[in-house]
Amino acid sequence: MLVIGDLLGRTRRTRPDDDGAVLVTVLVVMLVGFIVASAVAASTIFAIQTNAGNRSNTQAFIAAESGRDVAAAAIAAGCGATTFSGTDPTYSSTVYVTEGDQPESAASAGVSEGCPTEETRYVVIRSAGTGPDGSTATLDAVYPWQVTSNVVTGSMTYVAGDFNVSMGNYTGDLVLRRGDWGCNTDGTLNGDLYVLEGSVSLSNDCTINGNVWSEGDVTSNSKTVTINGHITTNGGVQISANGGAAIDGSITAKGAVALTNQGSADAQVTGDITSGGTITAESRWTVSGAQTPESISDPVFEPSLDWLRSASRWIDLDNTDWGQPYTETDVCSLSNASIASLVSIDGEPLVLDFTTCGAGTVDVDLSSVIVGRDVVMIAAPSAKLNASVSGLSDDGDAHQVVFVHSDASRAFVDGEPEPSCASNQKDSFSVEGPVGSDLRIMIYTPCGLTGTESSTFAGQYYTNQDSIKLHAGASFECKSMSWPPAFGTLGCTIEGPEGITETVITQRLGSLVYQTER
Repeated sequence: MLVIGDLLGRTRRTRPDDDGAVLVTVLVVMLVGFIVASAVAASTIFAIQTNAGNRSNTQAFIAAESGRDVAAAAIAAGCGATTFSGTDPTYSSTVYVTEGDQPESAASAGVSEGCPTEETRYVVIRSAGTGPDGSTATLDAVYPWQVTSNVVTGSMTYVAGDFNVSMGNYTGDLVLRRGDWGCNTDGTLNGDLYVLEGSVSLSNDCTINGNVWSEGDVTSNSKTVTINGHITTNGGVQISANGGAAIDGSITAKGAVALTNQGSADAQVTGDITSGGTITAESRWTVSGAQTPESISDPVFEPSLDWLRSASRWIDLDNTDWGQPYTETDVCSLSNASIASLVSIDGEPLVLDFTTCGAGTVDVDLSSVIVGRDVVMIAAPSAKLNASVSGLSDDGDAHQVVFVHSDASRAFVDGEPEPSCASNQKDSFSVEGPVGSDLRIMIYTPCGLTGTESSTFAGQYYTNQDSIKLHAGASFECKSMSWPPAFGTLGCTIEGPEGITETVITQRLGSLVYQTER
């Protein structure tokens, strides 16, 4: 017990300097706590300040977007002004335009303040927004300016290349921008024919129930040519009497007119003949009107060929502005049976965008389908489109089936849009089985077409460098089609009961393609 007590006593004894060490420890702990508390407080203050700054910058950007949206809405309403401002939120915005290529900002070369016109290609909206603390944000939003003909004059709004009717019928006025018109073996055109650069060749019971307007020669090389209308050409006219040719109208030509006696049948012209050269009407021909050779007046085209070129200019189409694309399954793996099933469903328009499927071939074969809704199928610019239809019918709502090979570029050539083909090969389009009369089919390609139409169908051709043939039993009837905002109404008539149909130009702001922010 004495030993234990002694030990306990020793443990209770302290050294004289122990109190100072404890005090130092306490001070160190307090200092560390103060530093930690200060760091936490500073971090909190910094976070608060950062959040406040971010909030103000965000509000400034939102204000700038508000100014952009106000300007865009004003353009859609007619663009009565080019500058706009607001105070809640605070913004100022300005509209700029250019007729050149896509700019990066309002400061790009060729961009100037103003409202868009038919010649405008891009619109830039510069908008500056201010936050509550005075912080600012500026953005430049770039939009394409889309100009289309709301009533396009010409049944085939854009056709460039040779077009041949063989034992087939085409109904609607036809504007052939480039290439020659060929009609043989019982071919019939029910409408006016406008050949803007090529010539017209008629043979073997060819009939045109309308007027012929041609930049080049109008000739026949076989029997029974019938034109129930006038011939106007900047070239010459050479038609034989073979089979009993008949021109139920007048002939006006810049070149010579030669009506020859080939064959044993009589032939006639019911109107006048006016020529910038000589006029030869051999004995089997009867000309009811006056004959005026060596005329110093050039033929008058109504409308003019230049007007027709402008009214029927190319429309650039790709995979934009069609509406929400189908995404429930991978479109690249859809079989023709699956596509047919989707097309037959009664519902909203169907947009099948194949542009993500690569540069291969897009094969679409629609057979024995009752079309239940409007549908568009879009191939990439570098792809090849093979489309064929047969046995299609409509559910009674006059639906549209549109095949589109995307144009590769929206760049202008000589001041107007031009077809741009990236695949370097023509697409294929064929109609081989019965198609319902209410259904409207459109084929659009900047690459041109090959194929044979051997069945009756209606709609629109919109093609470049094509080689289309309407063969035995084939009848094509032009019908108006539209899919806004991708394209406006594509019409079928140059001349109506009131004379020449005026073109109604539709101008609109396209989807945002580029935006910079600072």
